[in-house]
Amino acid sequence: MLTLSRWKDWTAGCIVLICLLLVPGGVTHAQGTWTDYRLIAHGLGEISSVSVTNSYEAFITNYNRGHRVFEADLILTQDDQLVARHDWSDYLSTLLKQPTAQNRKDQPMTLQAFQNTKILNEFKPLSYEDLVLLLKQYPDSYLITDTKETDPRLIEKQFQQILEITRSVDPEILKRVVPELYSPEMIKQVQQMHRFPSYIFSLYLSGLPENRVVDFVKKNNVPAIAMPFERANESYIRKLNQAGALVYVHTTNDQAELVKFDRIGVYGFYTDRLDYHQAGLPAPKAPAIETKFAVKPDMQVQDVSSSRPDSGIVEQWISKLIQFLKTS
Repeated sequence: MLTLSRWKDWTAGCIVLICLLLVPGGVTHAQGTWTDYRLIAHGLGEISSVSVTNSYEAFITNYNRGHRVFEADLILTQDDQLVARHDWSDYLSTLLKQPTAQNRKDQPMTLQAFQNTKILNEFKPLSYEDLVLLLKQYPDSYLITDTKETDPRLIEKQFQQILEITRSVDPEILKRVVPELYSPEMIKQVQQMHRFPSYIFSLYLSGLPENRVVDFVKKNNVPAIAMPFERANESYIRKLNQAGALVYVHTTNDQAELVKFDRIGVYGFYTDRLDYHQAGLPAPKAPAIETKFAVKPDMQVQDVSSSRPDSGIVEQWISKLIQFLKTS
């Protein structure tokens, strides 16, 4: 049985709790995370019917179409500077209308040559620093890094630049950089260099069998998995979801195909050209309410601001409780 003093303490606690619910701004909202968005603009998204240009104009065009999560292909130049380009193949150079001398075919450019060579004769190429400056200019955007290398020496070189350049612009931007990592070994190596808030275990360079991937996800709390759509099957997706990972597939530009994968549990999609309306997906939700613990984006989070009691009723409760305390 409660003593009078304990009853007063308990009642006072109730008053404090009720008051907190009524205080404007008492519940704050998180800024959200990249997983609030189910579409990823592949290669910064298509422009002029050409994909993977990784150009400034592609970013701006697809940002204006509603994209906020951008995957960029990152590669080292001849002088070891990180830039946004898929590869140095002669095929890509021809596609991007960047003719190269016969003795330079399939060879990397220098940083200066890269920056001075327009894409499709009109679009601006981007260094990694340019990408970070875009993230600073557009603070609700996120960058997925596709660095493609699995050699530990090259991984070290690439991510050292990612860390140094991003920190030199604004260390806070690292919270919006989401690396694609291609193996358990790479995950360990990169996370030792910097503890990124989130990352994607991307399987397109991995030959790990399904059971080993699922086991690794379970044991290491892997937040997200990406795979070519050819490898996505209902059983595999279900096991990965049960293990706690969000599953993304790449690359799809067909709404019917996207719907098919959505029905078997795929959460997100890399795309060159689909926006949310074309994909048939709902517009991204408002950021979830900030909580002490992380909440997966597919979990329902009740907005206490919409479920508070009427303020007049609460004021009556407080008045009665105070009167009770005075007379006790």
